[in-house]
Amino acid sequence: MSSKAVVASLAAVFAVTLAAGVIVDAQRVERWHGEGEPRFYTDDPIWIDDDRRDIPPVAPFELSKSYEFVNETFGGSASSFGPALNVNTLGEVPDSSWFTNRLGRHDMTIEEVLRGPDTVDGPVDGPWLVTGRPDAGLTPKFTIQDGRGDTYLIKLDPAGAPELPSSVELISTKIFHAIGYQVPEDYLVTFDRAQLSIAPGARMRTASGGKRAMKAADLDAWLADTPRTPSGTIRALASRYVPGRVVGQFRYSGTRSDDPNDLYPHERRRELRGMRVFAAWLHHDDARSINSLDSYVTDNGRRYLRHYLQDFGSNLGSGSTSAQQPRGGYEYLIEGDKIAKGLFSFGLWTRDWTRARYPANASLGNVEAAYFEPWKWKTEYPQPAFDQMDAADAFWAARIAARFSDQMLRSIVEIGRLSDLEASRYLADVLIARRDKVVAYWLTRTTPLDAFAIVETGGGTALTFENAAVKAGVASSRATSRVRWTALDNQTGRQTPIGEETAAAGDVALVPASAWGPRDASGARYAVAWIASSHPDFTHWARPVQVTLRQRAGGIDVVGVERPTGATDDRR
Repeated sequence: MSSKAVVASLAAVFAVTLAAGVIVDAQRVERWHGEGEPRFYTDDPIWIDDDRRDIPPVAPFELSKSYEFVNETFGGSASSFGPALNVNTLGEVPDSSWFTNRLGRHDMTIEEVLRGPDTVDGPVDGPWLVTGRPDAGLTPKFTIQDGRGDTYLIKLDPAGAPELPSSVELISTKIFHAIGYQVPEDYLVTFDRAQLSIAPGARMRTASGGKRAMKAADLDAWLADTPRTPSGTIRALASRYVPGRVVGQFRYSGTRSDDPNDLYPHERRRELRGMRVFAAWLHHDDARSINSLDSYVTDNGRRYLRHYLQDFGSNLGSGSTSAQQPRGGYEYLIEGDKIAKGLFSFGLWTRDWTRARYPANASLGNVEAAYFEPWKWKTEYPQPAFDQMDAADAFWAARIAARFSDQMLRSIVEIGRLSDLEASRYLADVLIARRDKVVAYWLTRTTPLDAFAIVETGGGTALTFENAAVKAGVASSRATSRVRWTALDNQTGRQTPIGEETAAAGDVALVPASAWGPRDASGARYAVAWIASSHPDFTHWARPVQVTLRQRAGGIDVVGVERPTGATDDRR
């Protein structure tokens, strides 16, 4: 699709949104700028995407798991193609109803990461009323109401994998929250059967599809094969119900037609595209729409949809009701070429992932790091947003993953409370090694110059930067940089070359006095540095990062960063 077509289609969406009575700040979206509009506005870069405007109630939407599988496997549902649309002029994801910048933009203490989304300390001790049993999902579970009146989903560990789903779900929840996603509050709990009683009016669905009153015998049957702790209690994960009214799931493509705030096709949202990096790291092959939530919330008098990731019980080595399938993460559920190879070779052809070796520990399941290759990793079936991830999306995500320290990850694993300390050490080592692999691969897929800043030196104004790959230790320090300058006319977008390309003095580039373009209507002037790197191991770093500087009454700041996109992996 051409840039004019993209602008036209987005303009049409914008017009419809206005007609629906929702006023949207068009300045927040750089790619919406049309002919005759400035390249940068006075309030760029935008850090808050105002998609939490008051909207009317929306109808519940329950996604068909079977439909999603068939559609993504055989049809594909992406409605829009191209780079991420919901980024600010620095290429960052603003805070929104989908994502809140946390570790990626601010330092977090280990205590803050471990606290995660929690606002309470879990279910109140004492009697719990069993109020129902959800129909969806594989994990054995039921809902309870505690003495505070809060509702929790109690997820039980299977008999053959004690501690496995509960530990990995808690670990994953803390990591995804620290990254910036909306997630439920999850707690590890132990309880006794005597604490539970059936709430008056509690009902459950039968095998034939009808509903009947829930009985104590039903609860006894669910708990019969559940592992016990040495003291005889039951360990489980308690997931607190999210605020608001749940109205279904979001898809990884298209938009929700009854949500006027939902402007960007989901496959063009950077936080959903870049999530592929985090999913590969945590072996979250169950990253699909069925494991998301849209909740209609009331916040400071406004009503809007808030978007959650949930259900991480099939992460790391867990497959929810058992260990993760060895195929998980290496192949889609259906891949025609591999099925054909198996048939025509009469079973003699074997998958290469069968060489992976897993620990013989039921509380760890099937997870490892030695054989793991990030670019080959896959979800259960194709996922539209993941398939559109480009090098800029991947860099954004890998840079966040790199900020999780070894000690931070070890502390997160500890709150999973694995009773086998050796298993806990193994899982922490795997998390660290998989993090190192995703960072090493995806941080280097594009020119990794970053951390741009303006400083005043004895020689004048200078632009400083760093090589994120070198800083992370995933590339040698043999990289050198070259810079060329253009003067930007912010009103027309025209750039005029200034001087010749020169070598940067380390990670510093002096700003030529002649690099500034004409003043725009606000009185600001703009200069663009095109910075390329040379490295013997990464020849594609020769594609420059464009860094736009703005000079105005308050001084000089970095207002724009645009890095190269392109192929991100070598999946076969």
